Amino acid sequence: MSASPASRPPRSPQPGIPPCRRPSSTRRQRPGAPWRAVAVALGFLASTASAQDLDLLRGQRNYLAACAACHGPHGRYDPALPGVQSLDPKPADFSDPLFNSREPAGDWFMVTKHGGALIGFSAAMPAFTDAFSDAEIEEMIAHLKTLAGEHNYPPGDLNYLLAFRTKKAWIEDEVVYFNRFTRRPDGEDAVANALEFEKRWFARWQTELKLVHEFEGGQGQWDEVEAGAKYVLYDHLPRTFLLSGGADFAVSLRSGNEAEAIPFLAAAKGLGEAFTLQTSLKSHLPFRDPGGGDLEWASVVHWMPTPWPRGVFPGLELTARAPFQPGDQDEVQWTLLPQFNFGLSRRGHVRAAAGVEIPLNQRTYDFRFHAYVLWDFADGMFWEGWRKGRAQPAGISEYE
Repeated sequence: MSASPASRPPRSPQPGIPPCRRPSSTRRQRPGAPWRAVAVALGFLASTASAQDLDLLRGQRNYLAACAACHGPHGRYDPALPGVQSLDPKPADFSDPLFNSREPAGDWFMVTKHGGALIGFSAAMPAFTDAFSDAEIEEMIAHLKTLAGEHNYPPGDLNYLLAFRTKKAWIEDEVVYFNRFTRRPDGEDAVANALEFEKRWFARWQTELKLVHEFEGGQGQWDEVEAGAKYVLYDHLPRTFLLSGGADFAVSLRSGNEAEAIPFLAAAKGLGEAFTLQTSLKSHLPFRDPGGGDLEWASVVHWMPTPWPRGVFPGLELTARAPFQPGDQDEVQWTLLPQFNFGLSRRGHVRAAAGVEIPLNQRTYDFRFHAYVLWDFADGMFWEGWRKGRAQPAGISEYE
């Protein structure tokens, strides 16, 4: 089983685990002293989520009865088991903290209930929709989340959809191709293309590398190269809250080779059953003249009306950018960016998004059209997981 990038906000503290009964393996991460004030300042985002009192012991019993023959009693398969020898690929290792943490519980619920083939995974993973109730499946998933033991990895339930201007708080293993078309009043339209590679390291780190090419005024040229790092500072699954910080460094490839540092903070918050909120604050600081930089705030809300990875997910993004040394124009430039995110593969590990950015005050451009294609390579090769299985259970989503 694996997760899609479009995971919904968890319905309960670790789905099915009320706060008073959290096992030791679901350790709450606390911010370090330098960041405690930041976490408190953003505390308005971290309202308490509702809990469901599910029976974890029953979840363990059902797992041992229905799943242990392939996945092993402790979450790691035994190659000597008769039920495993013929399987290709082999079952997932739930005892691996990286795999266990990066997979949203909601995705595991979908695979357990409807089977692997329907979600673009192995057809050897059966559907348990007729064997267990939804509550019993949630209990098994809650038990699975304890099998990795005590660890420092943030929970994949807080991995929300990628926006265009808002820096994402979650750490990724993915490749993203971005395209941006800018329509200007003077007719000097511009097209920018960027390729970004993101890689997770250890429990809470991510590095990224981006190369940008721009076509403007009838000529194309490489615009800049950008490298950076991100670290998860704080996560709190019961309150569906994640806080990260980091910095990017951009070097212009045009004449002059100007460079700038871009420090940032990014936060993510689940808003009930079907909405997510992400916000970021970053600053562009030119090395030659830091006072000539600016401060940029961005925030996006996505609506996720279905748990199926292959769906359409609308979003609305608002940005504000203020220069440190305002000139004759308005001090703060505001933009609005309605957008749609599309799950392309059945796993949701290949996705696309498109949106139009509209300036609300300064009119240096008429509009910008944004688009991207994303491949989360941790969930398989680009061409995997597009087809559905032969058997299709009754009562599935209209999106299927």
